[in-house]
Amino acid sequence: MTMMFEVEDLAVASPATVSRCGMVYMEPESLTLQPLVDSWLNTVPPHVKANQYIMDTMKELFDLLLDDGTYFVRK
Repeated sequence: MTMMFEVEDLAVASPATVSRCGMVYMEPESLTLQPLVDSWLNTVPPHVKANQYIMDTMKELFDLLLDDGTYFVRK
């Protein structure tokens, strides 16, 4: 049986605990949304992915609007 636990943060975890679990901890401030965007773009249907114009347009729109949009929503 495999059990997985997800915690909100690792504020009280020691470095030994983190390394034993095979985790890489990064401060939330240093993370961006770009890995999520890239991952999502890899999952679009093949007929959309085949159209380079659509893929380029989506990437440009994400680059142009996503950071400012998420900043606005968080405020």
